[in-house]
Amino acid sequence: MKTLILTEKPSVARDFALALGGGSAGQDGFIENENYVITWAIGHLLAPFDPEDYDPKYKKWNLNTLPILPEEFKFKAQPKTKKQLDVIKRLLKRTDLDRLIVATDAGREGELIARLILNDGKSKLKAFRFWTSAALTKDVIHTELKNIKPLKDYDRLFIAGRARQKADWLVGMNLSRLATLKLNDLFSVGRVQTAVLSMLVERRKAIDAFVPVDYFEFKAKFKFKHGDVSAYWFDPKKKEDLKRKDTRAEFDELLKNLHQKDAVIKVLNQTEKTSYPQGLYSLTELQRQGNILYGFSATKTLEIAQTLYEKYKCLSYPRTDSKVMAVSSFDMVKGLVYKFKELYPEHFEKFAAFKVSAKNKTVFDDSRLTDHHGLIPLKDFNGDENSPEGKIYHLVLKRFITNFLENHRYLETDVQIECEKNQFMTRGKKILEMGFKVLEGSDREELLPELALNEVGILKSGEVESKKTKPPFEYTEASLLYDMTNPAKLVTESDLKKIFRTEIGLGTQATRAQIIETLLKRDYVNRSGKNLNATDKGMLLVDRLNDMPTTKGLTSVSQTAKLEQSLQSMAEGETDDLAFMDNINDFINSATLEWKATEGIARDVTNPKSYGGKTYGPKVEAQVSNLGPCPVCGAEIKDFPKSYSCSRWKEGCGFTIWKVVAKKKLSESQVKKLMKEKKTDVIKGFKSKAGKPFDAILVMNKDGKVEFEFLPR
Repeated sequence: MKTLILTEKPSVARDFALALGGGSAGQDGFIENENYVITWAIGHLLAPFDPEDYDPKYKKWNLNTLPILPEEFKFKAQPKTKKQLDVIKRLLKRTDLDRLIVATDAGREGELIARLILNDGKSKLKAFRFWTSAALTKDVIHTELKNIKPLKDYDRLFIAGRARQKADWLVGMNLSRLATLKLNDLFSVGRVQTAVLSMLVERRKAIDAFVPVDYFEFKAKFKFKHGDVSAYWFDPKKKEDLKRKDTRAEFDELLKNLHQKDAVIKVLNQTEKTSYPQGLYSLTELQRQGNILYGFSATKTLEIAQTLYEKYKCLSYPRTDSKVMAVSSFDMVKGLVYKFKELYPEHFEKFAAFKVSAKNKTVFDDSRLTDHHGLIPLKDFNGDENSPEGKIYHLVLKRFITNFLENHRYLETDVQIECEKNQFMTRGKKILEMGFKVLEGSDREELLPELALNEVGILKSGEVESKKTKPPFEYTEASLLYDMTNPAKLVTESDLKKIFRTEIGLGTQATRAQIIETLLKRDYVNRSGKNLNATDKGMLLVDRLNDMPTTKGLTSVSQTAKLEQSLQSMAEGETDDLAFMDNINDFINSATLEWKATEGIARDVTNPKSYGGKTYGPKVEAQVSNLGPCPVCGAEIKDFPKSYSCSRWKEGCGFTIWKVVAKKKLSESQVKKLMKEKKTDVIKGFKSKAGKPFDAILVMNKDGKVEFEFLPR
């Protein structure tokens, strides 16, 4: 009797076949030899039913048919891969097979892919699980085949994967229809997609509401025995903005009084520091670098990496969130290191042979492995180094090599200078060993002359620098991918920060690029050069979701973290999916009631906008507010998504009250008071552009402009 092995990808099936004695590759959809039949999925071969598959009444989008809550989730074959599904189902019925080994990817989604196929094929074979994230060398395959466990030991992963899939389907199908029907435009809502959109919307609001603030810094040049030193005045009593003053008069006076006065070096600390290689590339980190260095979109970088993997076979499987290899992969990696040392001797000038060791935890660490090992080059790429494929390949190659080069070492010097009881500070940097950074070219020296503690010099010259606070940076794909991968800073709760400091982020390595592309295709976001900006349509959706107590959870990174926490708990066998699905169903029911209770919005279809191959009227016609007449021209005040503005704005009236001022959302009662009395009460919680909180009163001047009235200190 033979053993059937089910893998997730054809390339993995070939690895198994190579390790297990080859076989006939001429078979349609499987490889067979004397002892094994090896077949493969192509990702998800089965997709959830569409709503109309459950009942034809759902084909037409109608509020009366919502919510859609199937009693039993059903699945259907994907048209493009139905042929391969049929192959697997036929194999499962063969009478010369006595057991099945599931060897799909070692993770929640890999488990889900396999179980859906086996359930559809009604497999009765005795089933086992092959489990490893190591590179599939011959030794690894033979070793792990001896360690297979009963498939039922991994039921918890399937339960978690199934729960995630159901939750995503319910949120997407119901909320997309609700938003589309109520907002009179085509909208899609997704569990992770909408949280990411909210990040972009909040960034645009922060940029739109930004008002630059002037500040000043005092830069002095001191003359000492062995040379000049530039340093900035600072206030040692302050923890933030310690170099700044809000007015320049004090600094102008200080400059005049300190010229040619004695200065003494009060602090001179020298510290030798070491930087270490960063490990291998994960997909998201490679996508970030591709965007920063070459302007490639996340999708473009993934496509290139996939081509290098599938066509040129010179790159390992790219959809990985690991930055390490398994210890069992050491011999393979060692061979690659010395192979590339011969091919690229110029990259190995700082070679550290002692790092070619299984004890090198930067590279070899089983505890940090996830579904797949980190990205590595498998052989040389012989194409044009300046082609897109060449650029991505050589990024991976150089990152791989850096882990076997010397560490980067430098001497950091902190200097504090006192002049007439005023404190000045500067910092110097001297590189001791460039090490692995020779391949990155990312470090510079900031040399200081030879200095001595208590050495006396004079303040030779000075300059008062006039500066302005800067708005938050617009998101690029690189910075958005970083925040999606490391969202801990976006939440305040300590337990959620802990979740996001593990492997959990927003989306996965395989889905983050697609999420960004979906936001672009839906016209929620546009791309300007490297920057990504939320559109009015994206802001409208997020604002409407935030207007309702239940659905505002979809825009929350914290809520996304909590849901991932529940799924992780399920995958670890600590909870089941019954309570989880009850909560999801309750959410859908509550969200449906909320949306049905809201009034739809009118659309200005006189200026339609085309996107996604279809034409819609995405502009909102603002409603007349109840704030009274415009104080400038007497016309109606209208309620726009971001402001209360005069209806005659096209004719030149600029009266506007922004709904968000200095990162503080104004309440309707505060706006009414401002309109009626030209002044609010004290409003707490404004934030400066430097992020410092402050309280103030808003006043409306005779020209209708809204200004701050600051509280006396």
